[in-house]
Amino acid sequence: MNLLNIVNCIIEFIGNEITRANSQGVVLGLSGGIDSSVALSLATKALGNNKVLGLILPDKKVSQQNDMDDAIELSQQLGINYHIIDITEIKQKYVDILPLEKKSIGNLTARIRMNFLYYYANVEYKLVLGTSDKSELMIGYFTKFGDGAADILPLADIYKTEVKELAKYLNLPKKILLKKSSPSLWKDQTAEDEIGMDYEKIDIILKTLTGNISENIDNDLLKKGIDKNDILFVKNLLSQNKHKITLPKMCIISD
Repeated sequence: MNLLNIVNCIIEFIGNEITRANSQGVVLGLSGGIDSSVALSLATKALGNNKVLGLILPDKKVSQQNDMDDAIELSQQLGINYHIIDITEIKQKYVDILPLEKKSIGNLTARIRMNFLYYYANVEYKLVLGTSDKSELMIGYFTKFGDGAADILPLADIYKTEVKELAKYLNLPKKILLKKSSPSLWKDQTAEDEIGMDYEKIDIILKTLTGNISENIDNDLLKKGIDKNDILFVKNLLSQNKHKITLPKMCIISD
């Protein structure tokens, strides 16, 4: 990767989209993780700190204090405005009247957070900047209309392992670089544990599947030491989650 070119491309993209929308800047959710930290750094470079608003949206029953501290510290280093809004009680109001199911409650958490992002985007005439990377988008590892909702997605063509390289290039704090990815939807959740595969292996498979015109792609992956069951696992993720990255199906009546 030519990291300088990638950084410049993303900065130009953000600036152009804000100009095209006649927007006052961007709002993004800050988790203290690597994706939101990279997105925040690039947005600040593109627009200046006065046009970037960060929202830190902890659920105190789930969120780790060190994640909040990392998000606050980076926001202060970059000089952006940020708000901390505790969503614990709001989420509990929902949970009190809904059937309990772990994954559904986790998705609810992501959608509550997105409500706040779009509220502030409306109030401040800003766009919501999504922080999902290419790996997450391709395998569907995001909540539809939750953290997957956004007006612009600057990291959408950058694999997770490449985001880590960008983070190093941008000199983000080492504690953020070393942190395990997690959407923080329930206690002790990590992305790789939930997915069932580490990102290094996922990205090898994704890059080979999408960038290889060979008729024997599976053989190419097997030569790289990837197990055939892992190949099938990722292929199934790509297939079953297509609906998450396409617009809703519309019934067309008119000619």
